[in-house]
Amino acid sequence: MRYNVPSAKEYKGEDDMVNNTEKIMDSLLDNISTMEEVQSIGISGGKHPIPKAGEGDFDVFIFCDTIPKVDRRKSILSQFGYSLQDVKVNVFEGGHWGIGDFVVINGIETWLMYFTVNETLNDIEAILNGEYPDKLNNYYYPIGRCAMFTKISVEFDRKGFLHSIKERLSEYPDKLAEIIIQYHFDKLENTEDLDRAVIRKDVLFYHFAMDLALDSFLQALFALNRTYFPSRKRSINFIYSFEIKPERCEERLLEVVKLGSYPEGVPQSYQLWSNLVDELKRVHFKVRDEA
Repeated sequence: MRYNVPSAKEYKGEDDMVNNTEKIMDSLLDNISTMEEVQSIGISGGKHPIPKAGEGDFDVFIFCDTIPKVDRRKSILSQFGYSLQDVKVNVFEGGHWGIGDFVVINGIETWLMYFTVNETLNDIEAILNGEYPDKLNNYYYPIGRCAMFTKISVEFDRKGFLHSIKERLSEYPDKLAEIIIQYHFDKLENTEDLDRAVIRKDVLFYHFAMDLALDSFLQALFALNRTYFPSRKRSINFIYSFEIKPERCEERLLEVVKLGSYPEGVPQSYQLWSNLVDELKRVHFKVRDEA
């Protein structure tokens, strides 16, 4: 256990600041792990490389038998003095992001999110059973939580909870893939808004309808490649690595967006889009028939 971590004021230079940030984070996680309720701690995406202030944050997931009381969590944070800035406890309570505390470490926003082990296990089973094939409110993707777990950096695992979850999610279930693919193929069949936007050459309406359609296309494509859909971030990078996809998929998707940005290009954008959707379906049926 390490309590006496120097504040950022005592360091000069970027390398010293990075080292200081890592020391503070390590000590913070050490201290949180001393609470008997805490079973596992992980950092989404890992803590390396240390992000620069204002260019990234730390999402710390803390799994517990029961959520530690506010006073106990506040006591843990207070031990760091000036090493933590802008400390806030219970900034949100419940929901998709658990019980949340917030601190800043050398300018880096750090979210400490507490969940119970039981609710986490129940959520994962519901997701893998296909009960949440689509995004929920505020563009939260339940299946994105599975993607997060596969990449999470395990910092503390008292009884192996996080390692067991990573093992559970190591193979994408075929049943889940079929549920997600069919769900989003059905949504792609509804082209009413897109058709109206094309007739009117209404760019903003077209982009509204296309955003919804693109979301379904991506989720079906990720499921086809047995990859948990993390979110809309960096989708093109994922698609480049996929083996199962329409020809020149990423290039054509970008062209759909580009052509849809002005009235005269909307009809051509939509034709290109329709061809992509048809090809994605053909690819799916070919893979399924060959399986």
